[in-house]
Amino acid sequence: MSKLDRLNELEAKKQSVLQGGGKEKVDKQHSDGKLTARERISKLLDDKSFIETDAFAELSAAAEGFEAVSAAGEGVVTGYGTINSRPVYVFSQDFTVLGGSLGYMHTQKILKVLDMAGKSGVPVVGILDSAGARLGEGAASLNGLSKIMKKMTTLSGVVPMVSVVAGPCAGTASYLTALSDFVFVVDKIGGIYSAAPAVFGEDANDVGGAMVANEKSGLAHFFAQDENTCFAQVKTLMEYLPFNNVEDAPYYDQTDDLNRQLQGLDSDADTKTIISAIADNGGFLEVQAYYATNIVTGFIRLNGFAVGVVANNAGSALCAEAAEKAARFVRFCDAFNTPVLTLADTPGYEADGEAERKGQVRDASKLVFAYGEASVPMVTVITGKAIGNGFVSMCPKGLGADMVFAWPDAEISCLAAETAANIIMTDELLSADDPVEKRKELAGMYAEKFANPFEAAKQGAIDDIIAPVETRQRVIAGLEMAFGKRELTTPKKHGVMPL
Repeated sequence: MSKLDRLNELEAKKQSVLQGGGKEKVDKQHSDGKLTARERISKLLDDKSFIETDAFAELSAAAEGFEAVSAAGEGVVTGYGTINSRPVYVFSQDFTVLGGSLGYMHTQKILKVLDMAGKSGVPVVGILDSAGARLGEGAASLNGLSKIMKKMTTLSGVVPMVSVVAGPCAGTASYLTALSDFVFVVDKIGGIYSAAPAVFGEDANDVGGAMVANEKSGLAHFFAQDENTCFAQVKTLMEYLPFNNVEDAPYYDQTDDLNRQLQGLDSDADTKTIISAIADNGGFLEVQAYYATNIVTGFIRLNGFAVGVVANNAGSALCAEAAEKAARFVRFCDAFNTPVLTLADTPGYEADGEAERKGQVRDASKLVFAYGEASVPMVTVITGKAIGNGFVSMCPKGLGADMVFAWPDAEISCLAAETAANIIMTDELLSADDPVEKRKELAGMYAEKFANPFEAAKQGAIDDIIAPVETRQRVIAGLEMAFGKRELTTPKKHGVMPL
């Protein structure tokens, strides 16, 4: 065969691979409201930046007695390219080829991408759309999946890992989402299930659909109405993420005045309004917007630098789900050198018997552990209440905050004012003609005398009391002064988080 014939053969094979599972299956994919694997990569990456790897991979590891099933590409498209001119590795499961099923070679292709991402120090994005493990390959398929999970565990905290669920993600493969740093689920077509959806005897969308994953289980971090919206969201997120754990998040020149005054802001303001007011040009990318809404997490920029934000939702009590949500976010920020701004305004955890029986103390300790373990620059602003375990949980000085500020009308105390009044001023209540009114009066007295931020400042529990209008400039100054901090830690393999 001549060189020209070889080149022609190569081109013919390339064209065959590019067709996926063929026109009929591609048309079926489109009729189901889904893009193909290659169309998704095209939407995600910069134009003409994608370089494919293992395009011709083809191998079946069928167990004895099962028919060998294989196809060029093995139901997953892998390679690398750029997003906003920044490098990224990517794999996209192709439902038109063998249902995107995870056979041995399918898993090997994904493993190669993960391995190269780790060696190169580059983020990886996986687009999931699969019928599940390739049953005929049995243990080979499961062993390959296990290797992927091992590799993702190894890469955790080394390079950012993002999963886009744009089809079914069921059975053992569903663990790939939870092992990722951020998960996007596309409405109506994406779903995460620990078993085949039919097993649950319910509508699949009600078990693990996009909104369930975002609002109920908390498996997802972002909800997308369609695939175009989803890939735009991924691109936005990537602007806040560093390449790896030894680099800083990308810096962007900004036009916002770092000394800008926050006019009209006070403790009655909505939490997201406060966050946007502090941020460069009001930009805020919320993470897990639908889950545990009593706490708000997300990314902003301050003087051009990416910063993670954890904030109580305007006076809301904490709960186990909120603690886990915030703890995971803080640990991501710490792993990837992203400073953390905490806005505290909470009365703490509600006294609830059922929550106690479910282990609220353990779950609350996860957030304490995350803050206590973090070594990135951290600034806390108490904008409202910081009562008891609410104060302790929201990154106080004692947990490692580099600077703690409080607004003048903040309430900082071991107990809520009414509870403290009941305990400390029992005699006055017993002798009062109107105990209800007296309780309100005494609570007000306690809050005024003992729970004001000036008392906390006297004791060194906070560093300064600041006017709301100067919050932006003081936060930026506090974070930037802590950029070069170094902390000596006790040598150890790792801590034991209260899971």
